[in-house]
Amino acid sequence: MEVPQKKAKTPPDDTKDDRAGTVRAARQIAELQEELDKCRRERIAMEERHDQVVRDLKSALEWAYTAENIPREHWHEKGYSEEYAGAMEELQNTFKGIIKDLRTGAFTSETDIFGVFFELQHDDGHYITSDHDDVLMPYWKEFANALIYWSEYHAGEESLQVIVDRVATPDAVLDVLRPALKRSRVKYLGFEDDGSPKTWRLAEFIEDIIHTNHEVTKVGFSRIVLSNEEWKAICNAIKLRNSQCASILRSFEMRKCFVDGISDEVLRDILTSNTKWINLEGNGMSSNESPVIAEFLASNPPLASLLLKGNCFDDADAALLADSLSSNTTLKVLDFDGNSIKQEGRLAFLRAIFDVSSLASCAASNHTCLVAGLKPHISDLNNCFDEFYNKWGKIFGMLALSSVDSFINMALLGAVPTSLMPALLYRAHDQDEESNSAVTNLYLELTDTRRCKKHLAWKYMKHTRSLSSVYELVRGWVVPSMNV
Repeated sequence: MEVPQKKAKTPPDDTKDDRAGTVRAARQIAELQEELDKCRRERIAMEERHDQVVRDLKSALEWAYTAENIPREHWHEKGYSEEYAGAMEELQNTFKGIIKDLRTGAFTSETDIFGVFFELQHDDGHYITSDHDDVLMPYWKEFANALIYWSEYHAGEESLQVIVDRVATPDAVLDVLRPALKRSRVKYLGFEDDGSPKTWRLAEFIEDIIHTNHEVTKVGFSRIVLSNEEWKAICNAIKLRNSQCASILRSFEMRKCFVDGISDEVLRDILTSNTKWINLEGNGMSSNESPVIAEFLASNPPLASLLLKGNCFDDADAALLADSLSSNTTLKVLDFDGNSIKQEGRLAFLRAIFDVSSLASCAASNHTCLVAGLKPHISDLNNCFDEFYNKWGKIFGMLALSSVDSFINMALLGAVPTSLMPALLYRAHDQDEESNSAVTNLYLELTDTRRCKKHLAWKYMKHTRSLSSVYELVRGWVVPSMNV
């Protein structure tokens, strides 16, 4: 009988592990080599970029310091006056100065406003807008490049305000500025011209900047003439930006852009663009526009400031606009300087923000809107950011100034619920505000009351007014209860 033999054990094959280790090592070496090559390429690219930046900076500064101005004869040959040629020379020097400052980082948060200005006036005092000339294109290109350079290497957290004032910017110039302004740290962009209609793509240009550069939070136009369709396109761009982006466009200025008023459609587009501050100075607006503005304000929109200076609103318009403030709690400033509003219109606004017919009416007045530009001025009312200070200043002024025998007219408090008395005492502590002194003059005007010593005492009491108010309130409640 055969006995089965045991099979010998096969020794482990170490060569497989060695081969696997070799493969892993080779892969790691390749990865490290690839990473090293990447770092070398990045270093070379960085050095090349640095060298290019240095060359560009050197070239730009050399141009700004050494470029000769266009000879005055160039402008004389085109029929311009010696004064015009001199103003063009100053414009070129302005360009060079701006380019130097941008390239060297001289602009700071204290000097963040710079403008490309053309300074030349007619004999009648009106400013002239320069004509475009292709010889100026190198200046525009250097300016655009310098703006990009400042934004990339000097801006940090700062932003600039850029104004082009009375300098022609045809499409060729806008095409140069567009790429720079789309990527630069600019918070305000303004254009000012002579009010002459021109064929240019400014509206399309502004739309593009609003959509792409969310650093821009303010745009302004002065004496810029565009079609209603172009203004509507700009308004729609602002509205779309503000509905979709956290960085909203807060300020929209259109000064002297319309000669004989604004159409209802365009005005509604402007007002409903969802900006916080709107400036419509000098647009010839009057009774045609006041119903549209009043209806808008009465809807209590998020608008914080509306400047209507230099228009043609009268007392009837003022009454209509003042009435809209009764349902508005968001508007902080309404400016009518330079309009045709007289005493009746002024009183309409004064009664809207300080109704002294009763204590309840006073409390229900508008306490948020400062109305400026009226004469005599009423802007001392509602001049605190917190509406509670405005409201209680009027209430305590009315309580003190309407009293005959005592410091506080307790009779006006007869209908006030007892539960509100602690709030009244608490607000008495706020009556040290010196701005409350203005309440005296306006209260006397509204009530046709003759000034007496008591009125002067309240007006000039200042730092003791709070303590006196608390004392008189407590005394007025305690003494009658002792006689019951």
